[in-house]
Amino acid sequence: MKRQTWQERIERYRDGELPDAAAHDIEEMLEEPAHRAYDASLTALGAAARAAMPRAEIADAQLPAFMAGIRDGVETPQRGHRGFWALASLSTAGLIVALSVFSVIMLNSQDAVHSTVEAATTEIEGAEIDTYTDEAVVWVSDTGSDTW
Repeated sequence: MKRQTWQERIERYRDGELPDAAAHDIEEMLEEPAHRAYDASLTALGAAARAAMPRAEIADAQLPAFMAGIRDGVETPQRGHRGFWALASLSTAGLIVALSVFSVIMLNSQDAVHSTVEAATTEIEGAEIDTYTDEAVVWVSDTGSDTW
């Protein structure tokens, strides 16, 4: 964990981030002149920042127009382009499906590759091997036991 400098501790104290138990330690720390001067500069900086902040105020005569603007923003639905993007994505998906079906039907008209089993052996005792000539299938069956 990073060790805090005394400036960071005073800043956290002024921001109200330190627990109450640490406040007593900070008050003892502020007895030193350098620490007290840093605390005073922080207090002056905060006061200057608060004074420089513009304060927007709504006069009583402006309140009805202000509330009407809020109502217009809340009640008026925002114009969206959801229909456009939904249509664009749907047509893209349809185009992809159409091209896929076209490529499967028209471009894949080659004959399938057929393979035949020429020989098959096994080292399992009591097992029989059957091969089928129409397909590349080898069937091993053990008639002697239930487990292998």
